[in-house]
This record gives sequence, C-alpha cells and structure tokens, in this order.
Amino acid sequence: MLRYIKQLNILFFVMVSSLTLLTVACKKVQEIEYVYSAEEKIVVRTGHTEELSKKSVTLFGQIDSIADQKIISYGFIIKTIDQYAIERKEQEIEVGKNTVGPTIKYTYQPNEPFDLDLKYTYSLYVRTEKGYYRGEFNSFQIGGFLIDPVKMIKAKPGEEIVVQGDFKLIDQNYKFFSYFADAVSNASQSLEIPYTIAPDKKSIRFQVPKTNGLYHGQDISFSFKRREYPYGDFYYNIAQVKILGQLLPPVKTNFKPIEVMDILGLNLPDFRHPSSDFKIILGDLQIPFTSQLQFNQIENLKGNRFKFGYTNGVETVIFKEEILFYVPDLAKISIEQSFVHPGAKCIIQWPEFWDFQSGMYFDYTFGNLPVEPRQTGNESLIFEVGDLKEGSYSFQIKDRFYDISLPQKIVVKNFDWVSSDKTNAYEGDRITLYGNFSKGNIYSLQGSNNIYWDAVCDKDGEAYFTWFLSNFGSNKISIGYQNSAGVYSFSDKKLAINPMGITLESFAPSSGLPGSLIHVKGKSIKYAQKIRFGDFEIVPIPVSADEIMFTAPMMSSKGKFRISADAANKIYQSDSYFELL
Repeated sequence: MLRYIKQLNILFFVMVSSLTLLTVACKKVQEIEYVYSAEEKIVVRTGHTEELSKKSVTLFGQIDSIADQKIISYGFIIKTIDQYAIERKEQEIEVGKNTVGPTIKYTYQPNEPFDLDLKYTYSLYVRTEKGYYRGEFNSFQIGGFLIDPVKMIKAKPGEEIVVQGDFKLIDQNYKFFSYFADAVSNASQSLEIPYTIAPDKKSIRFQVPKTNGLYHGQDISFSFKRREYPYGDFYYNIAQVKILGQLLPPVKTNFKPIEVMDILGLNLPDFRHPSSDFKIILGDLQIPFTSQLQFNQIENLKGNRFKFGYTNGVETVIFKEEILFYVPDLAKISIEQSFVHPGAKCIIQWPEFWDFQSGMYFDYTFGNLPVEPRQTGNESLIFEVGDLKEGSYSFQIKDRFYDISLPQKIVVKNFDWVSSDKTNAYEGDRITLYGNFSKGNIYSLQGSNNIYWDAVCDKDGEAYFTWFLSNFGSNKISIGYQNSAGVYSFSDKKLAINPMGITLESFAPSSGLPGSLIHVKGKSIKYAQKIRFGDFEIVPIPVSADEIMFTAPMMSSKGKFRISADAANKIYQSDSYFELL
C-alpha cells in the first residue's frame, strides 16, 4: 500500500530523444570482481546522462588518457539502490573493445522498465592488459520532476528556452549544466549556465550558451545536477537542443565573378560535421554551406546582382545588402570613329576594360556578328567590323554574368570618294580627297604599278597624300581601303591627275670659280630625282620645296655649263649657262 501511494505522488520524467541511439554489437552482462592496478596511466571519468525514459537512458563516459596501454574492453557498471539504501549487486555491461574517440556513449535498456522506487548508479570502466580502471559512480532516477513532452528544440546560441513542467523539488543544491561534444576531439564538454524558475514552479527559463566550438546541427543537452553522496552526481535531464547556425551580413558586397567571397557567421556547420539543411542563398540558388564562395565556379549562377542570405532549416534570412558584380562605367566609353566601313577596324576607348575582362571569357559581337577585340594600349581595344550593310549597330559583351551593350551606336558606311582639291599637281604636292573618309583610318592608293600607298585621314570626310608620278606609274589612281581580311576594296571611280612635274626657273650667280655657291629656283625643284651641272651629277642641299643650292664642282677646264634636273619622267634644263671661271 505504501508503495502504491508513493507511486501516485511521484511525477514522471519524460525526455524527447534527439540523438541517434547507439546499438551494441556485443552486449555482455556479468557479475564482476574488481581488480585495481597500481599503475595510474589511464584516467577514466563517468559522464552525464541523456534521454532518460522509463525504458532506456543514454550514458556518457570519457577516457582522458590511454598512454601506451592496449584496451581489452570497456563499458559501464550499473547497480541499484532501493528506498532503504540497500544496494544490489553490480553488473558489468561490456560496450566494446575498440574506441574511436575519447567519449563513450551507450544507450542502456534494462530488462524491465526503470523502477520508480529505485535509484540507479553507473560508472565507466576500462580493462587493459595491465589493469582495470573505473570512474566514480553517478546516478539517475525516474521521477522527481515532471517535464512536458516536447519535440526536439532547434535554437541559436543566446536564444531563450522555456520548458514546462513541475519543478517544486529544485532548490539551491541543484546546478544547471549544458553538455556537448567538442567539435575537434569529440570529447564531452560541460558548461554551467544560469536558469530561472517561474514563481509557480511550473516552468524553467534558460539561454542556449554562447560558447566557442558550437556548430550548426550540433546537439546540446541540459540537465540539473546534484552532488549526492555516496552516489556521485545525480542527473535530471531537462531538454535537448539542436544548434542553429547563422550568417552575418556581408562586409564586402562588390566583386568580380572571378573573386572569392569569405562567408562569415556564427555557429556555422563544421567541416567535420557537415549539415544538409544549412544553405547559402545567392540569387535564386540555394548552395550547400561552404566557407568560401567562388562565384565563377557556381553552376547555374547567372546575372550580376543577387540577393544574399541563408536558411538553417528553421528560418530563412535575406539580408538587405545585395551582392553586386562590378560593372564598368559605360559613360566613360568613347568611339574614336564617327563611322566605320564594312570589314574595316574600329577603335573603342574604354578605361579599365582590360582589368574588367581579366580572367573572364566573354562573347563579343558587333551587329550580331562575332568579333575578337585586341588590346591597343591600356585603355583601348580594336576590333574588325564584319560584312555589314549600312546602318547603326551595337557592340555587345555577353557571358552568364554580363549582358552589356555599349550605349553609343557605331555607324557603318560603305566607302566612296567624291572629289579632290586639285587635278593638276607638281611633284610633292599634297592632294586632299573628299568623301566617306573616317578619321583614324588609313586609306589605300594604287596606280598602274601594283604598289600601294597610304592616304591619311585626320578629319572625317577628308584624306590626303603626296603626289609623285613615279610612285604610281600612272596619272590614274584607284582609291580604297584594306579590310580585316587583308583584301583591298577600291572604288570603281579613279582619280585623274595632270602631272605638272617640276620647273627650273632661275639660278644665281651666273658665273663663278669652282666652289662657288649656286642657288637654283623652280617649282618643286626640291623633288627632282637628279641634278646635273653639265654632265656632272651633283648632290644638292634643299633650301625649300622651290629652292636648292650646291657648290660649283672642280672641273678640268673652264667654260659654260647648263644646269638640268630629272623629274616626272622628264629632263628640265636652264635657259642660260653658268660660266665657270
């Protein structure tokens, strides 16, 4: 009858399981006789409990030092103590033979449900070739508190947890601890934390501790602990929490696609304990957690502006700061030519372009035709225009991150020339051509000798060249340009020049000794191919395009000599003679 009344007054303790129950491959129960070794080379500690229910409990222990001893077996010693403080015989339950870490975890299931009137004590043991080692006894008991059944709680460090139940028995003799496994060593860690019990003793409040080493997905348990002699520490499990990680807002938001972004956050997944429910949100993608994002390695990432955030399996957070890929200032771009010809070259001044495209693989098009720009200086690029009809076209850059169209349209015009500033030309005369000439381009001229000469265009609509009949071999000249394929495109119309050659108008003085300085004047006389004094060829010194000078040569005899010049396939002679004295 007494037992029945006591059972009615005891509150049942229920704990929701969040950790995977470990199964034991080989479980042996036997009565044991203790054998103590004189060598203290192994330190064995009995740990806390978790997941206490009527039918099972998870026991923890830890091997702090193994030294050079070989472990033969390890497990737990369990005994019971009834309400009259009578102890039952101990049982040794072998858990395993080979340890995989310092922390030992074992789910104990008695043959019969735990008795409300019994206190259960347990101790971790280790048997080696040299001795037998055992930690102190700790204890647990069904009853004492009533904890409302709850699902596994997921929370971030710092969040407040409220557990409903009946906590009338809690007094100053109880301390409150959190228990978790170290991320590196997997050793069991404990941390005392403060708690608050409601005035009506029906709820308890505490915060998930902020401590180093907690990672997303990690399980952390919370238990009351009371020192109870001679039975060691007495444990009452209160709650199980699964840690939630979180990202911090990005410090840097502007990147190039080839750059790497460091991911900053709190309690992020540990690489030794990956988690599938923590994802980084970038644009429309959810990316498994990684400590660094290399943007150009992310499959299906497109565009250059992305929302950024994360989901940890419970909440989804999108930061107000977006991730932006660097886009060059298109207002700084200028096109050197006001128009270009089909097949010709176009030059774009684009500051910082080559830094922008470094490491990138763009598709370049002009008028929807592919082009391949080349660098011409630090801030300019040149490309070859395709075979396009007359019109205005866009230069475009495109890949999966960028789709840039230059705001300035580039005009394509077919080449043609209209007129020239002169048709009668002396040797060395500059002739200006008018027509569809584009500034910066070099145009081609050809006569009858299959030799190409350049006409330079410094101003839209005009090009100029220097006339020499010998350069062209004819007075009829073709005008055109060389396209990107190296093919010359000429207008059907030809420029006809009336070659005027040169003139030899006068010289002075009319007589003198050998070595005397003679000045000769004539239209374009500077461009004469040869100058002769009689039959003696001399090397003149140009004074201007219309004047030269030379010294009278040393001759074997005195006399009168004509001065002559060869130019434009003609020989020009002076009307008078120079008398050599």
